[in-house]
Order: sequence, then structure tokens, then C-alpha cells
Amino acid sequence: MKVLPYDTELGRLRFFEIYDDFFGPKCFSVKDELEHLYLVYWSGDYDNGACTKWIYLPITHSALDALLREENTVHQAFVNSKRLKVMSVYNDRPTKFESISCYDLTAVNLPPECFSFDSEEIQFIAPESKWDFNLRIAKETNNKKTPTDSVISIILDAFGDIVRDLMKDGSRNEPSLFPLTADYGSFDVKLGTSDKDRANVAISLLGSLLSDVDSIEDQLARIELDPYRLKNLLDIVEFHRLELTLKAKTSTSLDKPLVLSAAKLLPVIKTLQKMTLVIIDSNKIPQANKLGRVIEVVKILANRTELTHEQLEGLTTKRQVQYYTHAAQCLGLLHKNLSLTSAGEVLLQRESQAAQFEYLANRFESSDFGWAWIKWAQVKNLTELDESSAEDFLKECAKGLHRGTIKRRARGLDAWVKTLKKYYRQHQ
Repeated sequence: MKVLPYDTELGRLRFFEIYDDFFGPKCFSVKDELEHLYLVYWSGDYDNGACTKWIYLPITHSALDALLREENTVHQAFVNSKRLKVMSVYNDRPTKFESISCYDLTAVNLPPECFSFDSEEIQFIAPESKWDFNLRIAKETNNKKTPTDSVISIILDAFGDIVRDLMKDGSRNEPSLFPLTADYGSFDVKLGTSDKDRANVAISLLGSLLSDVDSIEDQLARIELDPYRLKNLLDIVEFHRLELTLKAKTSTSLDKPLVLSAAKLLPVIKTLQKMTLVIIDSNKIPQANKLGRVIEVVKILANRTELTHEQLEGLTTKRQVQYYTHAAQCLGLLHKNLSLTSAGEVLLQRESQAAQFEYLANRFESSDFGWAWIKWAQVKNLTELDESSAEDFLKECAKGLHRGTIKRRARGLDAWVKTLKKYYRQHQ
């Protein structure tokens, strides 16, 4: 006997999620051909097994999410519904799909009061069901305007940067947080992750950070989160008067929702403002040893060809290529989309490598990391920098760098300064 018959007004059904699978699915959600969502419960077998009855509850995604988080009970969802239907599936005759009002409720079995979903047993079948967190982006309660699409985009970027940083565990695997679906007009975004457990820890850490402003500097240092990352997100939320609410998919993930409200962020932002006056955004510090290879990367990208590690002698992985494109961005030679900036175009107009290095020496001084290093060292220009001070500079001024990467980036900066000093020309 078919669990999902196709001879009713619902057309061909497909599983969305399965919650109870005991000798076959007993409680699950399905979508019909029109993408309507139903929560389905097995009422039982009748007439000596000749008929199986299923209770269909039309349900919204948000209501189903609330059941998964145990904000409401499955029993109450069925009992309180005015739209229940019974699907009667037979061995030898067409399926019946009828309103529950045709029956005395005692003639069917509804989920008992103690029934709930076990998050460890849930099977996520439909691709759009395989999300881990729900981020709601809204204006503050007293503001009737809605966030613009550009604001939504920068919020997702800034929030993703923080969570990915907090998810890092020292391995070479890059954690990821990515949008899966979004409800039109509501700015409710379903987010997937490469590692749900690490993401849970990361989001809990973020909540802990924001709950204790007085210790935020110590906490940031302990978890090695760049204050710039956090301040960037909070600035966006406060400036646009937003409220962000992040909920996990199931009740076993987060203890409570993470809420960022513009009305409560100013004390945190002021604390971070004081911190960021003396440090540099760690994302603006390169991790690449050879300047000549940076130039080669810019040349390849100028031809609009795909950049792979096979094109660059000495590189063996995509990750190493990313280090060099990032270094070019730190020098202002590439845009975020890897197209050349005007500075990148000027670099390639210099015919000799000596002329290119001379140009890069000036780019170094005007870069965020170069200028910060010069100011920290209290010197006038690149030639007065002590290249061996790179590690001390990063330890003191790049709060968001993990300990393991500080030495690697310091070696790169050391090599750059040694090279560029030979070609430096001071302009009056």
C-alpha cells in the first residue's frame, strides 16, 4: 500500500522531511504539486489491514519550524486545526481524501500529547529542508520601513564573516555558512553550514560576547575574533535600525535565539570603536611571500582567463592561489571580484620588474597594513622599517589573526620589506 498515493486532488506528493520512521514512515511532511506543505500522521490500519488512514494537516513553514524547535506541540497543532483531512488508502480501490469534519475525531488517531520530534532521527529529504539556522532581518518594531536588498546583502556578508571566523578550528578545511532559501518579502533566510556543531558553538560564542560588554576585549582576544568583523556587523545593524533574530532549526541546537537589536548595540559599538583605533583589520593583511608571483597573478587576471595553480610555478593548491589574489587585493591591485583596479592597470604599464617593484613600494606604504606598520613602528617611511618587527606588529595590532597564521604572515611581510627597500624612491 502506497504511503504517498498519487490519485487524489493533491497530485503527485513528495517527501519534505521524515520525523518518525518505524517500519516505514509514520510521521512526515510532504509537498504537493502546488508546493503546499502538509504535516502527516499515521492514524493506523483499518478493516483488517485493507485500509490505511493518514491525517493531513496543512501547515506553513514557520509553523513547522516552531514544532521542530518545540515552541509548540505536535498534538496541539493537530487538535487546534480547522482544516484537517483524512487520506484513506486502499488495496483495491481509489484513495479517498476527505475533510475531518466527516468523521468523529474518536474514529481516527491523532498524535498523543507526549509526541514530539527527535532531532537525531529526523531525515531531511527535500534539498530546501537541509538548513541549520533561520535568520530574520527586520526593521525595529516602531519602524514601518523594510530593509532594502542591498542592506540584506551586506548583513549576510558581515554575519557570515563572523560565524566563519568563529567556526575555524585550526584545520585546513574552510568552514562555510551559506543561504539556502529565502521567503519573498519577509527577509527570513534559511542558512546551511559545512559543520552544524561548529556553527552552534560559534553562534553561542557570539551571543556570549554581546552579553558582557565589560569583558568583550578579553573575550575577543581569547577566541581570536577580529574586532573589525564584529564592529562591521553591529555598525550596519545600528545604522539601519535593524533587528536580527537567529534561530536554530531544532530545539537541541541553540539554548535560545540570538537577537541583535539596534537599540541595544551602542555601548558595544563604543567599546569596539576604542579598540579599533589602535589595531588593523586582519582581513587586510596579506599572506604571500613572493611579490613577483603577486605581479604574475595580476597579469593573468588582466587577460580575463581562469586563474589556476598550474599557471603559477611552485603552487600546488587552490588555497595557495587565493593567498596571492588576496595579497593583490591588500595592495589595492584587484577588486573583490578579481577584476583589475586602476592601480592594477598602472602596475602592468610598468615595463620592467624593477619599475613594478618601485611602484609596489609606494602601494605598500599607502596600503592599510603598510601604513599601520609604519605608524606602529614610529618611522617615516618603508626604508626605516625593521622587517624583523613584523611578528611583533601583528601580535599587537592584528587582534583577529589566529596564532598559527601570525608567523606565516610575518614571514611574508618580512620578505616584502626586504625586497621593496631596494626599489624605494621617496617622492617629494
